[in-house]
Amino acid sequence: MEEFIGRLRSTSTSLSSLLIDNHGDVATQCLITTSAPPPSPQMSSLEALPAEIITHILAFLTPVDLADLSQSSHLLRSHAYNDLLWMQFVRDAIPNYDQVPSPSPAKSWRDLYVAHHPYWFLVRHKVWFADLPNTGSIIIARYNHRLGCIEGYRLIAEHGAHTFDIWEHNPGVIIHTFNPEVRLWLDDMVIKLDYTDSVNGKRLQHEISMPTNSTHGVCSNISLCQPIPKELQHPSMALWPPSIIPSLQRVRNESQNKFRDDDHKPRTLDRMSDRTFRIRKWVEFSNLMQPIGSIRMGEDVMTYSTLLEESYMPTKDKPYQGIWVGDYSGHGCEFLLVLQREVTTNTTMSRQSSTSSLPSGMTIAEIEEEAQDDSGAGFHQMSQGETVEQVYDDDERDVREVDSATETARTAASNVQGAQGSSNDQRDNWRFGRLEAIKLTGDINVPRGQYTWIAEDIGHRGLLRVGSEQMFAGARMVKSWGRIAGRGFRHDRFIPSQLIMISYDTLAQYWEDFGHISFYKRVNIDDHLNV
Repeated sequence: MEEFIGRLRSTSTSLSSLLIDNHGDVATQCLITTSAPPPSPQMSSLEALPAEIITHILAFLTPVDLADLSQSSHLLRSHAYNDLLWMQFVRDAIPNYDQVPSPSPAKSWRDLYVAHHPYWFLVRHKVWFADLPNTGSIIIARYNHRLGCIEGYRLIAEHGAHTFDIWEHNPGVIIHTFNPEVRLWLDDMVIKLDYTDSVNGKRLQHEISMPTNSTHGVCSNISLCQPIPKELQHPSMALWPPSIIPSLQRVRNESQNKFRDDDHKPRTLDRMSDRTFRIRKWVEFSNLMQPIGSIRMGEDVMTYSTLLEESYMPTKDKPYQGIWVGDYSGHGCEFLLVLQREVTTNTTMSRQSSTSSLPSGMTIAEIEEEAQDDSGAGFHQMSQGETVEQVYDDDERDVREVDSATETARTAASNVQGAQGSSNDQRDNWRFGRLEAIKLTGDINVPRGQYTWIAEDIGHRGLLRVGSEQMFAGARMVKSWGRIAGRGFRHDRFIPSQLIMISYDTLAQYWEDFGHISFYKRVNIDDHLNV
């Protein structure tokens, strides 16, 4: 890729120089049946077509194909340079493309596309979460059409005003109301790829410097990743994103030399990951009189991954899946990915300590390119004397609670079905499956990339009751399990809880052992894309 984007600015070089040298020499063949007059010996069948038909055909090509075609003849090159085609490439990468009226500050849409190639995937996938230890980080990438740059900011949430209420159903339980303010932290830019006429072509295996911090001495670079093929992935490998989060691509997130080896970076475009990237940050101290003798300290590398849109966008059948923000008391607000999966087997949850991320009997579905794979993980019995952050009751009481909850669920489900009748069966189609809440950002107890709670079945098998009290009137309350752990994610375990399904945008969790209710609010990512 070296030197090709720079040469692209000359009149004798097109984008294909960049793309072909990194994608392979692809021969473009057009088999067209037409009633037009036969072409002259100097003109191909494609070139003999009317201009509007050629333009229509080229609209189905990718930038790589278009670049290849532009090398075949001067006539096709003029068609391949049609700026309307490149405008569509840019707008396809921008979710709110209607807010981009022109390619300014670039002279053409083609120049704008080239300036940010191949980093348009940042804007296209928009949501990114990092492997920052414990806390993690979630950012929103967007295109700033005023400056012609790609930028990314951290998504943060503040508690907002809240009150403490007593639960009418159980006066011994405290309810913490939750009105979070979700916004972008505009004072801390994470990504900034400026538009420039002099584009450096060293982009696949070279890092790009980003002027993201106004503080003198703080430096930041962005680089591309090379995914690990599925057949080479192993449970012992440190990969990002974690296996419990659906993803089409995973990359390494551990390296002894902080990912400086070329093996971590793609050599060609077809080996480049468009769902992960890395940011290297460090502090550089230098004497203004002697800049060569600078000291580099505190270097760190964060790996970011995106989320499959189908995993967080609610649908008619899966209205609860999405990105949520939850109230974690002293830990502050944390962002979650809530997945709604189909229940394939009957499982029984336990309060045993875990050595993995899933309770016994649970399965996870990893969304791959063409298939969905399931894998299981189990628990080991907690040894005597092992403690966690809180002290729990004995196992005998646990068994009585589980048995009682099961019986209550059966009775409540029977009563609800009898009252509603068969005419409402279609309304209950969405009341199926298992809800899994995974932390995108976390804390020192339960870190990012781990389950925070699981409702095994939100259908009739998991139903405990339908709320009649004023605050939760009409809300379904289903059996769930909450994840707790000691500092450093030690002695993690699941304890019984109840998921209160207030609406598609508001959920609550009754932590039975702690005697309090916390809330979760849905986050609309599109609200933060406008510049």
